Amino acid sequence: MKRAAFSRRNFLRTATGLCVALPFLEATHGDVWAADGRARRFIVFFSHGGTITSRHSSGEKGDPWKPGAWSMLDLWAPGGEGQALEVLGEEMAPLEAYKGDLTLLRGVDDAAGVVQGDYGGHHGCSNATVLTCADTTSGGDDARALGPSIDQVIAQRLAGQSPTPFSSIDLMVDGHNYGEPLYSAAGEQVSTEKDPTSAFDRLFKDVAETSSGPTPEQLRIRAQRKSVLDGVSEHLAALKGRVSAADRHLLDAHAEHIRSLEKKLEGVANLAACTRPDVGGAPVYQGYGSYTGGGIEQAAPLLVDILLHALRCGLTHVATFQIADVLTSWLPQPYSTDLGHSLGHAGLDVGPSGAEPDKLEDWRATILANRNWRMEIFARLLDGLRSTPEGDGTMLDNSVVLFTSEFGCGGGHSPRDIPVLLAGKAGGRWPGGRHVNYNKRASADPAQSEYETDVSLHNVYTSILRAFGHEDAHFGNDTAYRKGPLAELP
Repeated sequence: MKRAAFSRRNFLRTATGLCVALPFLEATHGDVWAADGRARRFIVFFSHGGTITSRHSSGEKGDPWKPGAWSMLDLWAPGGEGQALEVLGEEMAPLEAYKGDLTLLRGVDDAAGVVQGDYGGHHGCSNATVLTCADTTSGGDDARALGPSIDQVIAQRLAGQSPTPFSSIDLMVDGHNYGEPLYSAAGEQVSTEKDPTSAFDRLFKDVAETSSGPTPEQLRIRAQRKSVLDGVSEHLAALKGRVSAADRHLLDAHAEHIRSLEKKLEGVANLAACTRPDVGGAPVYQGYGSYTGGGIEQAAPLLVDILLHALRCGLTHVATFQIADVLTSWLPQPYSTDLGHSLGHAGLDVGPSGAEPDKLEDWRATILANRNWRMEIFARLLDGLRSTPEGDGTMLDNSVVLFTSEFGCGGGHSPRDIPVLLAGKAGGRWPGGRHVNYNKRASADPAQSEYETDVSLHNVYTSILRAFGHEDAHFGNDTAYRKGPLAELP
């Protein structure tokens, strides 16, 4: 065989002029085409105010300066310490139906917040570091991150690979809050949309609604791509008789990839219709947590529905959804307080030696109902993703969805043991139904009172970047306890 007959230019003209990349064979001195199997979209669900836990910013359980005052409840922890996520904690109870799609990580610190916060974990500094892992302008309420948040990093990279009308869509159920976790660059906070009607107007003004099935444009693109794949398959068959045995092996592997693409294109016929959500009668946002005509109870699920429709219509690959530290006033509240922030801090008063030891059960019932409602909103998002077919699976299968907060224990302002709950299969890279606890003391201390970890959010976000096919060795500043991604995540 004459190698000259297979020049790179001729090969590209005959093989990839059909718009589908073939492997660069021995004849072209190139590398083998890599199979996909990576996440397609990234969603952050951010619940302000922490979880119902009791780990202090020192790492201890309870307040070391006020022993016995803390509630000592941990309703975030699962019912067992095994690696299978079998029994969810009470706070996560509304996610029972999605257990097989979840990966719960515990013993993960916001290391950048621990180091920079004025007193262990300040509201402003913790918000500024929890998604950026960056240096900040200060350790207090006015802290701003000096680097982008993980959502915006992924949005920028995906925009370069597969542009969408919006690089990211950022929605928020507004309320009393301290700090901002989303940054597009150093010192540049991301603007969030809080009004359902305004979000609808901005996102869907150019979307033509269809009643059912894929749009004519989707069908046209599908037919065009199917034609391209058919042409490549024919060319592969003809090319196999003219290359070496090693190259034939590579061509066979690529043929398998072509067949997998054909299956995914068939899935277009099963796409949910690109429709616009119904926002009739939506509550009107009045500024800083105030909604009229229904309020937060109606605004939150409607904003989730707007986000789901936007994802189904392909308006973005990256989204964030924040719930401020709101009170759920429409639910029973046996423990009365003025703000969601105050409700979290009350956990320091209801222990045996606290100021209100007789109100422990009232406080427990009130904050658990509050956090369960947030999980119901999260479940609504997961249900919408899981019920939308995509390729051989669902939108959830091809997504990475991160649930987190600026604190572990909100009342203790604790950047230790941050809630990290991942949903989705990252395009087949991650299995679900897992629980990993990085607390080194967990096995010897069933009560989890002792705490030591080498893992920080730096490592988590590095692993998430790898799920999108990026080989980053590190994310954020140099505060991480150790370099590289988590060993347990691809």
